[in-house]
Amino acid sequence: MKQLASVVLTATFAASAAAGDLYLGAGLPGLSVGYAHPLNDRFSLRADLTTIGRLSKGKTEDGLRYDGDIRADRLGLFADWFVAGKFRLTGGLTLHDARASLAGRGNGGTITIGDTTYVAGPDDRLRVKVKYPTVMPYLGVGFGRPPRATGGWGFMFDAGLSMGKPKVTGRATGPLLSNAVAQDDIDRELEDIRDDFERIRGIPQLNFSVHYRF
Repeated sequence: MKQLASVVLTATFAASAAAGDLYLGAGLPGLSVGYAHPLNDRFSLRADLTTIGRLSKGKTEDGLRYDGDIRADRLGLFADWFVAGKFRLTGGLTLHDARASLAGRGNGGTITIGDTTYVAGPDDRLRVKVKYPTVMPYLGVGFGRPPRATGGWGFMFDAGLSMGKPKVTGRATGPLLSNAVAQDDIDRELEDIRDDFERIRGIPQLNFSVHYRF
């Protein structure tokens, strides 16, 4: 992923010597840098790199407190079709390293996993990993400068979805939980977490960008 991203980024800036747009954006799923190259009056191709870096977040699921580390890096390859003026439809592929590591801990010496309450010590955890597919199809809409417009500064907007279901796995760790928790309870807890992540059916994009046309 990192090697491919480096190649695309190098090609992006090399291509900027030709007519095209360099852009910087912010929003969901993070900060982005990219390049758009016009093909004709209606179509253009784009590639960008997006990241949220590394985040630490808390989440409560059915009374169980999770502390988590989240990372999301994305390489996007898109084709834009300008159907009316500045309005465009976008399709493409996104390559992801998007994952979260969650650690659920007990509250007051107990922890509820699935339908059962267990005694938990300070070193006991329910550890959960969430990972999205590496390659996901993308569909979206956008607003920006048409391919054959004049140069200079401008703004872009994108809204869409990289479509894919995450894989959710987990296990109980620690001196009291590692051999005590029933697998059925772990499966129920993971199913609740999986349902939360699958409500959106993928990773959304809602991004505003400023671009410069050469």
